Amino acid sequence: MFVKFDPKTLERFRAMTPQQIYREVTDAVHQAPGSTGSEDFLEALESLVEEGILSWDQIENDTSDDEN
Repeated sequence: MFVKFDPKTLERFRAMTPQQIYREVTDAVHQAPGSTGSEDFLEALESLVEEGILSWDQIENDTSDDEN
């Protein structure tokens, strides 16, 4: 079961940086009941890509920046 974002949250994400969105998604997945981890996290990110809020390039660049 992945996190579904309501329209207000999606609109708020549109005004945020990719790093801010990534942190919020991470928190939401960790707090979601029945969430299993990385699979749910990827599905949540995929939903944001489908909504046009993030691109996979932004996600990959954001996560690689966090590793440094």
